Amino acid sequence: MSWRFWILTAVLLSTSGCGLFGGRESREASGSSGSPIANASYEQTLQSWVDASEQDLVASWGVPDRSQRLTNGAQALEYRRLDGDGKLLCSTLFTADASGKIQGWSYRGSNCRPPRLGDYGKS
Repeated sequence: MSWRFWILTAVLLSTSGCGLFGGRESREASGSSGSPIANASYEQTLQSWVDASEQDLVASWGVPDRSQRLTNGAQALEYRRLDGDGKLLCSTLFTADASGKIQGWSYRGSNCRPPRLGDYGKS
């Protein structure tokens, strides 16, 4: 994940007048070779975090691989899952408002799934 991704994320979040990502969710399943059912299940899992606290997310998923406080007080939290060679399998980005409430999410990758012990935090 490059610094360009973070700049783009910050620009998108700061220019959205109606909330993060212009809504409650965003999908970036680019290059996804997973089944639509698997993606729907993952998206349902991500959506279940909307309106939950950032602290609860971290307690469940672990410390994010990257996080960034945005100028409007919001927080972006990125979870990455890599294969054995270090190739990115999935990147999931949650955004929380200034009070710590999850407002939206996006993901990209071909092998996204809810976290399992040892999946995340190995970047």
